[in-house]
Amino acid sequence: MRAGKISAVILVAALMAGTAGAQVPRGFTPQGADQQRLENNTSLSSKLYEDGVGAIKAKNFQVAEGIFEEVLRQNPTHPEGNLMMGTTKMSLGKWEEAKKYLEVAVRKNAKSPDPKSRLAVTLIRLGDMDGALKQRADLQKMSDDCKGKCRNAEWIAAGLSMVDNAMPPKQP
Repeated sequence: MRAGKISAVILVAALMAGTAGAQVPRGFTPQGADQQRLENNTSLSSKLYEDGVGAIKAKNFQVAEGIFEEVLRQNPTHPEGNLMMGTTKMSLGKWEEAKKYLEVAVRKNAKSPDPKSRLAVTLIRLGDMDGALKQRADLQKMSDDCKGKCRNAEWIAAGLSMVDNAMPPKQP
């Protein structure tokens, strides 16, 4: 993993060094170092993110955890990175840690049902029924507004089902 990252950095450095003496076309302003660094980090983050998703799909949650730590080190408010880290922490049974990542994912992507449903399940596991019911109410509002016809209709329905299945049985 680290060797792949190091070789990617070396490749980027070699490519940049090879273009140092190249002539800049008239009327073209070269990118500043900050912009180049940002694009390189975004590229590396994207690859890391894909690797993390692959680790989750392979159910290798310890590896996914390390990968998403790096993604979030580079961009702490990355909505999908926080969602995937929260999902990873849920899979590892680290509910309190999952909560903090899922809260960021919900804040950064308030219109997405997946972070809300995962946060609700996490809150149920932590015994915060009020917080879980708030997330469920948000999902229900999304469902009512959507009426089964929006692009997220299946995700909303699946999220509501996930939350309802995680609820403790009602006491008689």
